[in-house]
Amino acid sequence: MNTSNDEVMALLRQTIEQVSGMTVHTPSDYEQLSSLIFSQQHATISASTLKRLWGYAGQDTRPRVFTLDVLARFVGYKDFSAFEKSVGQEQQQQSQLFLTDALTADLLAIGDRLLLTWHPDRRCVIEHLGSGHFRIVEAQNTKLSVGDTFECHLFINHEPLYIDRLIYNGLPPMSYVAGRIDGVMAQRLPATGRRDGDGKAI
Repeated sequence: MNTSNDEVMALLRQTIEQVSGMTVHTPSDYEQLSSLIFSQQHATISASTLKRLWGYAGQDTRPRVFTLDVLARFVGYKDFSAFEKSVGQEQQQQSQLFLTDALTADLLAIGDRLLLTWHPDRRCVIEHLGSGHFRIVEAQNTKLSVGDTFECHLFINHEPLYIDRLIYNGLPPMSYVAGRIDGVMAQRLPATGRRDGDGKAI
């Protein structure tokens, strides 16, 4: 998949979790989500298919159109094409509205660091590993931990931060949202202000 498709699929996973009220990361979660989808859509999406979609099974293949359409209907769209179109329109609106407060991973070099803060007193310093991959090097008052890695391509101040393929506590990759209510502030740290995982200046 290219970056655009990755972002659409990440948003689909996040939307499914929001609609279902579930955080999907264990085998029983996938079974439960499969049952919920069947009860609402009267169409079978197996737990194994959902695992592949979430990256739990270690495969990153694009699901069949039928599967995508069922999942899109589950979150309130006519089909996956309609969901994909709505994402494109939303991204265009956000890029115009938040242009001065947006930071993309494409603007970061390997080793660049960002300070992320959100209410009530959450704080993380993340290091760019390249291609939108990050590692957490400092974490305070958050479920995220030093050493966790994730993918993210867009940071918009005062908006929730959606991250994908979070490797957390040795669990299978999952999605995560920070600052759901009040948003997140992302500040690029100067090279002279960087610190390692032990808090030492580098």
